[in-house]
Amino acid sequence: MAKKNMQSIVSALAPVAEELPTQKVQRSAATKSPTPADTEPQVQFSFSLRKSLRRDLKRLAEDEEMTTRAFILNALREKGLSVSDADILDLRKERAGG
Repeated sequence: MAKKNMQSIVSALAPVAEELPTQKVQRSAATKSPTPADTEPQVQFSFSLRKSLRRDLKRLAEDEEMTTRAFILNALREKGLSVSDADILDLRKERAGG
């Protein structure tokens, strides 16, 4: 099986991703001092849950017009963690050059 070119996969999926619902957080135009969200590196985090819970989580996020990631980060902020708006932003369009 040949390795797929990651750039071609990203290019092919970018139009689909733009049509998906996302969170309604917008970047502030005002210049501000850097926050941990701006300077601290991102790390991957994953966990397992039942398939039905994953489906329910996705539905709840879609109902709020948010990505699943944004929905979870928002819930963590509501529980008292220091999650900034910059943490919640959907950066997929920026990474894709859009």
